Amino acid sequence: MKEKVIETIKKFNMLKHGDSVVIGLSGGADSVSLAHILLGLKDEYSLELTAVHVNHNIRTTGALNDQRFVEDFCKKHSLPLKVFSIDVKKTAAENSLTLEEAGRQQRYLAFDNINADKTAVAHNLNDNAETMIMRLCRGTGIKGLAGILPVRGNIIRPLIMCSRNEIETYCRENGLDYCIDETNLETDYTRNKIRRLVLPLLEEINPNTVDILGKSARIFRQENAFLEKTARQAYENCRSGGGLSAEGLKQLDLPILYRVLRLACENSVGLKDIGLEHIELIRELLYRPSGKKIMLPKGLTVFREYDNIVFSTDNSDTDIILDYDSPVKINGREYIISRQKYATEKPIGIFCEKKGPEWHIRTRKSGDVFIRGDNKCMKLKKHLIDKKIPVSQRDTLLLLAEGKNIYYIEGMKNKFSAPNYFLYIREGEQ
Repeated sequence: MKEKVIETIKKFNMLKHGDSVVIGLSGGADSVSLAHILLGLKDEYSLELTAVHVNHNIRTTGALNDQRFVEDFCKKHSLPLKVFSIDVKKTAAENSLTLEEAGRQQRYLAFDNINADKTAVAHNLNDNAETMIMRLCRGTGIKGLAGILPVRGNIIRPLIMCSRNEIETYCRENGLDYCIDETNLETDYTRNKIRRLVLPLLEEINPNTVDILGKSARIFRQENAFLEKTARQAYENCRSGGGLSAEGLKQLDLPILYRVLRLACENSVGLKDIGLEHIELIRELLYRPSGKKIMLPKGLTVFREYDNIVFSTDNSDTDIILDYDSPVKINGREYIISRQKYATEKPIGIFCEKKGPEWHIRTRKSGDVFIRGDNKCMKLKKHLIDKKIPVSQRDTLLLLAEGKNIYYIEGMKNKFSAPNYFLYIREGEQ
């Protein structure tokens, strides 16, 4: 098995000479064998190794026994160790996560606490098979069926080509003890059900199920990489006016179109909580009139804006009261209101109102009315439409307001005068 691990490390360029490596060491057979193999490669690669053990505190006695085992293992092999004790149940409850999700999240946070070039985790061929089946049951495409990636950022998985049987055999042959997590024997969790109930049934049909799924995952990874490359090129070709060309998107084959829309969401807010149903809603915008929009998870708004589809996450709710002659900084720009005319400085707008109004710089609100330079008024929404201000920008424009009256719109001219006195608003020095 060691030769297979070394081959995997070389094939995927997991290690380079002089790397510092964090080893996720739970105490199970897979992580113990991973630590043992990396210790054997330490001199060859001049590695700086550190083990990290995360005590989830789910199993009161068992978890403490695992921690003590890991401490003894590291002491015996002169392997530096950092232990993190985490209340995973509390974390799961506070963040509405399953115990499995919370545990995974906290483990990787612990790994990141150690400043290292790489983090080695012990996912194996069986883990990969379980993941593929789990994703298939939940609904997935080629990307999901690609399984667990051998390398993801600085995360490396040297055991990803090794089966659980090979790992346990390696431990026996090298006299390595390991812990058995009794929760793995339960069937309360989805992964455990697949491990304990589904995979054994599939192996009755074909004893090589785990290996075949691993080979299939490699094929899916290659196909997914090709489709991703094609989609990224299509995404660049469709870019137009701060969004994506609706006509360009319509010309794409459906599999590429869905990937382009997913990529646009990923670039805006990431893909967590973005599902196929949301991609379908965006696709429908291609056939809707300008001005139509949809609200998606994580604050993502998608607009049909004339000939483009625009993805926006900026829902600014700026509302700042301005004092005379006191500069304020908003979104990196400095604004000043003054009753005096600055002859040497070009004003952004000229305004006049009753003495002592409470001026606000804010974004638009329902019912806002725009006061034109000729003293006439109109609904702000209609004014923005008449001026062809893109839908994606309307909620973020800075406005000079007194109550519902809007006297100045960021980036637009509006000269307003009255017999009492002039009020100037100007952009201050950066």
